[in-house]
Amino acid sequence: MRKLRFKNRNGILYFGIGDKFKSSKMKYNAVNKNIIQNKFYKGLFDDDLNLVCDESKLIADLILDFINMQYSTKKESTVRNYKVTFKNYIEPYFKDKTVAQVKPIDIKKYQDFVQSKGIGGKCTIGQSRYLLSEVFQDAILRGEIDVNPVKMVSTPTYKKSTKKQSVKVFTLDEMDTILENVSGDFKNFLGILFFTGMRIGELMALRWDDVDFQTDTISINKTVSAGTIGTPKTLSSDRDIEMLEQAKHFLKSQRLLTGMKNTFVFLNAKQSHYTQGSTLLSKFTALLNSLNLEHRPLHSARHTFASMMLNNGIDPMWVSATLGHENVKITLEIYAHFLPRKEKMKIEFLEKRYKNGTLL
Repeated sequence: MRKLRFKNRNGILYFGIGDKFKSSKMKYNAVNKNIIQNKFYKGLFDDDLNLVCDESKLIADLILDFINMQYSTKKESTVRNYKVTFKNYIEPYFKDKTVAQVKPIDIKKYQDFVQSKGIGGKCTIGQSRYLLSEVFQDAILRGEIDVNPVKMVSTPTYKKSTKKQSVKVFTLDEMDTILENVSGDFKNFLGILFFTGMRIGELMALRWDDVDFQTDTISINKTVSAGTIGTPKTLSSDRDIEMLEQAKHFLKSQRLLTGMKNTFVFLNAKQSHYTQGSTLLSKFTALLNSLNLEHRPLHSARHTFASMMLNNGIDPMWVSATLGHENVKITLEIYAHFLPRKEKMKIEFLEKRYKNGTLL
């Protein structure tokens, strides 16, 4: 596979293949390197570098090149997902096919294959279509093909589930039992989850400078995903939340354990921040077994927070903002059944206005 190389010559960015380099007449920096690499990928430097347009390039090579170029513009976790889709689905199916060999019917059969095997869903096909389409679109610009076969095939339709999303929660008694039978930093970890509604990855990435005991707020601005710390799940997930007294208790307890050791609130056995939640999940499962409690995932602590707030009349808007949902509709779609129900609604302001039960 052709590999573009870069050199820094007196602050000027040079690029080339093999031992032949050409001046870009731009400063040597990451932004300009990405610009040159994008132009190279689209074949805009083929004449300058004496490269012959090669229609026999494999789709696999082209897609992998494209994915590796996404690190500068997309989240690392997104690029990792692209690689999983490529390795598990696209590469095995298309194998040694070139761009010119793939027809619309091949795209249709690929989508049918993914659906029939049950090895992927809407997300897998969506990512596959995106990666394949980008490669075919660039091939059109290079004059290798005339039509993008992906655009000739419609996206499969999926029936929207009418089944309400079910969440498993702990009762308040169960929550108390759990917290009474655990100690140390794991007790603090669980306590903070139960009384903030934070996601597990968000709490693993929490630093002490995100915790403000003066204003009683917690800033959630990062998360641990697939071993690395990155930005939160969504834009709305980047938020400041109110520190309830119960959460404050567990945070202060944790500060005595790790406050002077590291910038992170919770540390693993190596005295570094957690990169995986597997250890915590295993400990939680073992704890539930020892207490003879029904198994529920650790994420249920977040659901428990939401359910106990809503069930006790806390404003759904506040709950939604605390959870980091994009809007209250999402919150209600998941947790509406936890809202307290009244047998008969009492509309006091109308009763006061129309005392005699008659309208004006």
